[in-house]
Order: sequence, then structure tokens, then C-alpha cells
Amino acid sequence: MFSLRRPSAEHLAATLTAARSEQPTYDGTGATAGGGNLPTGYRAAVVRRHVGSGQPVFDAAVAALDSWAAQRHAGVEVYPPQARPAEGETVVQLLRLGPLWATAACRIVYRLDEADRAGFAYGTLTGHPVRGEEAFLVERDAAGVVRVRIAVFSRPNHWLVRLGGPVGRLVQRRTAGRYADGIARAAR
Repeated sequence: MFSLRRPSAEHLAATLTAARSEQPTYDGTGATAGGGNLPTGYRAAVVRRHVGSGQPVFDAAVAALDSWAAQRHAGVEVYPPQARPAEGETVVQLLRLGPLWATAACRIVYRLDEADRAGFAYGTLTGHPVRGEEAFLVERDAAGVVRVRIAVFSRPNHWLVRLGGPVGRLVQRRTAGRYADGIARAAR
């Protein structure tokens, strides 16, 4: 989960293999799709960004989602890099937090491909520093305006994250903003 050195490709592959047999570690799987209540005991954040208007902008934003542009913009690597966000797919995130490297396994818990709404959410698996779900959605309204919506709920799952306390909420909101900015930038 945390390391002072960048995890090797072998470590990432072993983490991915182990994670494929795991189940999500949180309550409310799929709650970020909307229309339902988020589970209690989790901190939540929703960030929206205007992207533009029209079908080409919508298509570009969905392509940005599918190529992990949001994660790259936030400094998160996705392993395996060729993975696509399809329901049931398991990936490992790799990110640097100051002097520490963190690996975090996630599973795509749903995928949406509708005429005016597309995206996916992944949920945390065993060993992830937090428990929860993040959704990455591109939505187009009746006027053709395209927006990206990042919805997340989580709670600490590691003592280092618990130690962060209120800083964790700030990091969550800031990261969600970076995800949204990454999609918006890639779609323009």
C-alpha cells in the first residue's frame, strides 16, 4: 500500500492479480450513479466543470475518460496502462504522496453509455488507503451543454489517512477538481 520506493512492475502485477479476487470494501456500491443516497459515515464531494457544447465535445470528453486523462492530470498512474474502464475491470492506481508511493486497487463497479451521459465509477478493494467510490461522468443537457461531474465518497482505511483528518477532505476535493480539469482540458 505505502512504500518509500516506487513499486516495481512485478509488485504492481502481483497486486493486480491478488485484487482480481477481492470484493469492494465499502457500503453503497454504485451510489455515485445518482438517484440514491450515499452511505452514512463517509465524506462526500461533487465537483462539476463546464466543458463546452455539442456532440464533438461530448465525444471528446468520453474519450478522455476512457484514456484515464482525469487520473493522469491528477498525477495518478493506472496499471495496467492499456486497461479500459469497463464494468468488472480491476486496476491498480499508483501515486506519489511526498516521499511515499501508494498503490491502491480498484474495480470498475459500473459503466454508463447513454446518449447524453457516459462514464464509470470505481470502488476500492482490500489494501486501498481509503474505502469508497469515485465516479467520472460526462453529461450533456437538453441545450447541448457538456459538463463533467466527479462524485466521490470515502472514509479512511489506513492509519496514515486517519492521521490526516481534515486534510483528507481537502485532498479529496482538490483531487476531484484535478480529475474534472483533466477531462475538460483533454476534451477541448
